[in-house]
Amino acid sequence: MNYFLALFLLLSAPAFASEKVFRLHLATEPGGLDPNKQRTSSSSYVLGNLYRNIFSFDDQKGLLPDLGTGCKRDKKRTMLTCTLKSDLQWSDGSPLTSEDFLRTYIKILTSKNAISRADLLFKIKNAEAFYKGEIDAKKLGVSAPDKLTLKFEFTNPDSDFDYNLSNFLLAPTKENLTAYSGPYKLKEWKKGQKLVLEPNRLYKLGHPQRPVVEFLFVEEDTVALQLYEKNELQFLRRLPTLFIPTYKKRKDFYWYPVTRLDYLGFGPELSGDENTRKAFTYSLNYTELQKIFSSEGKPGCIGLPDSWFPEKAPCFDYDLSKVPKMKSSKTYTLMFSALGGEDHKRATEWLQNQWSKNAQLKTHLEVKENKVFLQVLQHNPPAIFRKGVSPDRPTCLSALETFAPWSPENYLRINSAEYEKILSSLSQAQKPAERKKWCLAGADYLMKNHLMIPLGAIHFSVLVKPEFKGWKLNQMNQLDLSDLH
Repeated sequence: MNYFLALFLLLSAPAFASEKVFRLHLATEPGGLDPNKQRTSSSSYVLGNLYRNIFSFDDQKGLLPDLGTGCKRDKKRTMLTCTLKSDLQWSDGSPLTSEDFLRTYIKILTSKNAISRADLLFKIKNAEAFYKGEIDAKKLGVSAPDKLTLKFEFTNPDSDFDYNLSNFLLAPTKENLTAYSGPYKLKEWKKGQKLVLEPNRLYKLGHPQRPVVEFLFVEEDTVALQLYEKNELQFLRRLPTLFIPTYKKRKDFYWYPVTRLDYLGFGPELSGDENTRKAFTYSLNYTELQKIFSSEGKPGCIGLPDSWFPEKAPCFDYDLSKVPKMKSSKTYTLMFSALGGEDHKRATEWLQNQWSKNAQLKTHLEVKENKVFLQVLQHNPPAIFRKGVSPDRPTCLSALETFAPWSPENYLRINSAEYEKILSSLSQAQKPAERKKWCLAGADYLMKNHLMIPLGAIHFSVLVKPEFKGWKLNQMNQLDLSDLH
């Protein structure tokens, strides 16, 4: 369906030219519009503009008031009190109060609802016990003493939790999902074709004349680029890397650094075989890979900001002297998601060639539809897999918690007391130097034990038509269209 829709748009007359509509594309159609149940990044640009939380996040200014006015901690840092704006309304005109937040938290923590990121609330006192059905909601460490106030109680100090309150995954929802809290509301959803948003005039922030926004479902990046060049898309969310050298000098080209942790992970088949993991790690010419894909960040380096470490982020280097001498007749499966498009296919073919040439390692490539890919990682991971993770908060703790025992993203199956101690120390660190020290300790644990191969800092290459202003894309890959005009 996506292919034929794109072909139709390419061959049809330019019917969109006179409309003031901001069009962009998604590689896959959203599975639904409940922000609390979102599982993949494909729908985040939609949901982040339908739903808002207490804060929004800006790269330069940090946390900014959105549905709330702010939050304050007690001296022990185990209590957080947040205040909502007094005139909040849902898009249907009904009041939006602290009770909506509280009801949503209970929904997220009710295990039968199978909400994948319930762990984002586990730092709240008794939240995990409630999730496991061991206590009732009255003992949950979050309350709504009045319509404008939320109180969070933590068992241990948590310096990061404020950032969770800028995440649409924890945004309040109505029980029937018929109203929205963000700058846009749903106008139309044509299955298999497009999703249309119109301005929510009851959302008070942003530009008063936001245009209609349309999301087309276009699977192929190159087809999306053709639509953009025909002026039938105004925002291209991912320029294929083959085109970067040609397009990067254009005025509509933007590089956006995003806080992501992209890596090659090793599954159970290699968990007890560090020599083979070393062979996979040191036989890759990371500098060559960087040049081939016109990458801003160097593959082999953990893709987190240098500012999070005492000096620079740690890296692996191409070093054949570190490749153990070994012979293996095995063929190892390297699996990746189709969501990565043509770039991931090219990259995995390059990896396969490198491993064969430099370490005599045989690999078989398998691409899976993203939902199937995630199911395989959950239940029976292959020997090697390519995974990208967008941390929930712009902090090192959030990135490293990806591999915590309680994290649903812990596909490396790490269950280590040493690693948990590092995470605990990082979560309680107050001074910047202390946070950097523990951030490095966590990255070193992953890399020195050869548990994964990081793929470097990620930059998104974006094309945007110059007639539209006010869009914002931050390091968390959150697209904010509240000020679009």
